[in-house]
Amino acid sequence: MNNGDFERKDVPGPGTCHSIHNSQSAKDVDEPSASWVRRMISGFRIIKYIKQFVRRQIENFCISLNAISFWLQHRILKQTPEKKRAEKNLLLPLSEMDQDLLGMYIRWNAHHTEKTVRYKKNVGRGHAKPQLLRNALDEWHRRGYPRRKWIEWAEENLVDYQIWNQSGEPQIHPEKELPAFHPASPIIDVLFNRVSTRFWKAAPVKDKIIKEIVTAGTYAPSSCNRQPWKLYIRRNLELEETSRLPGVSNETLIDRAPVVIYITIDNRFYPEVWAPALDAGIIGLQLSLAATANGLAGCLMYGAENFDQEEFRRLYNVPKYQFMYLLFLFGYPAERTLTEKRSHPDDISIYV
Repeated sequence: MNNGDFERKDVPGPGTCHSIHNSQSAKDVDEPSASWVRRMISGFRIIKYIKQFVRRQIENFCISLNAISFWLQHRILKQTPEKKRAEKNLLLPLSEMDQDLLGMYIRWNAHHTEKTVRYKKNVGRGHAKPQLLRNALDEWHRRGYPRRKWIEWAEENLVDYQIWNQSGEPQIHPEKELPAFHPASPIIDVLFNRVSTRFWKAAPVKDKIIKEIVTAGTYAPSSCNRQPWKLYIRRNLELEETSRLPGVSNETLIDRAPVVIYITIDNRFYPEVWAPALDAGIIGLQLSLAATANGLAGCLMYGAENFDQEEFRRLYNVPKYQFMYLLFLFGYPAERTLTEKRSHPDDISIYV
């Protein structure tokens, strides 16, 4: 082996030395860069986790606030913002009400007058609403507003009140005035003759008919086709006794009705605020129309916050995610309520 060979083999030339130096320098630069990137990614993750944690805490705080607000309104204040708003408008002088508000005021008082005269007269009870109704009707006529069918209905209730006030006996219109319906009846006739009934015969409704009514209810539209309903159906097995219960309070109606359907909605899949209540109302109307088509009549009753949901869940083993929005009480009617009480289409239509 000569010296030239030794030198070429063991001593790196200038080019080789430069290459090694560059490789080492790149490694020295890459290591801090990679470490900085890792720290930055780790920092982003920590920020993301903190945001998620804060968001969850805010959501839980809002849920707690809602629960506290609900408890305070119902247990301490005994009032909700909606109730306060309604009371404020009910106390407005008639002269300050616009036509729409005055119309609602008349119909509201006429409804309560209609319920009042279904009771057997008690001393000192039942005179406030008829007088309010009379004053409101006088204001309506004074302004020269149209004499709609529901105005005639309100005045007929005042006639019932005068008879009731003199005789003291409940004023119930006989069911023989009801038109006869069956499942093949034209739908438009059913729509125009659906009524709210609070008095029923002591006659049970067959399971087959109940199932037909519920089947019709399943054809009701629902938001995003969720079909979130669960219907808890209670049949009255003591009709002979309960049919004689006096009065038309909500508690009495529930006890007296031949069939009660509690309409609950599974709230778990709703990002919207009002959609569950909307879906409950739609199927409630569907059930009411189906009952009418089968020769029955009933009454839709508001539940929601006015109803003891916890007691209902305990009594019927209802899951917490199901909320009872509405009840439908029905049976074979023992009365005919006055039906000519609907708004005129010109009064509710606004073409835009």
